[in-house]
Amino acid sequence: MKNPLHIPANTKLGVYENGIPIPRIYHKNAVGKKGARYLIKCGDCENSIEVYYEGNELEIGGVEATKATWKKILLPLLNSK
Repeated sequence: MKNPLHIPANTKLGVYENGIPIPRIYHKNAVGKKGARYLIKCGDCENSIEVYYEGNELEIGGVEATKATWKKILLPLLNSK
């Protein structure tokens, strides 16, 4: 029988809170030349973003900046209603 939703059999289905998918967060330690990072995956699909960190610097989605710069960018978004 074909899967009517076209979802692979081993795909984890999302967990939702008020109809919004909850992201899955994984921490990876530094290995070899690859630095320590957080892997954040979408709650209902396979989209993801890696956040690398070292000292006072963060690299989010390939964009590197200091923690202070990321705070200036992201905090207004989180505080808005």
